[in-house]
Amino acid sequence: MPEEVLYKLIDYARGIGQREERINSFKEPQFISQNKAHKKYGKGDVSKWVKAGLVKRYKDADGKLHSRVRYDILELESAAFKCNYMKELSPLAKAEMKEIISK
Repeated sequence: MPEEVLYKLIDYARGIGQREERINSFKEPQFISQNKAHKKYGKGDVSKWVKAGLVKRYKDADGKLHSRVRYDILELESAAFKCNYMKELSPLAKAEMKEIISK
């Protein structure tokens, strides 16, 4: 596996760990609204991740027809990383990853 990919994985794990710590200490919310998720990650991407099962929709249990929908921030970050890490790699690292994946 290329070093560049390993460094990206380490940075991602460190960032997710720090974010999870802030969430667990109530410094940051665990969920964001559907509207904020669509603005930050793109409506198409969020819908795609929900259909693929990478992200789960949480609907408020108030019994209303048009209840609010929320998404877990860590699930969104994880899905975004899984779908986008290859885009930011150098051409050499991309070629090495494609070779590994095709085996």
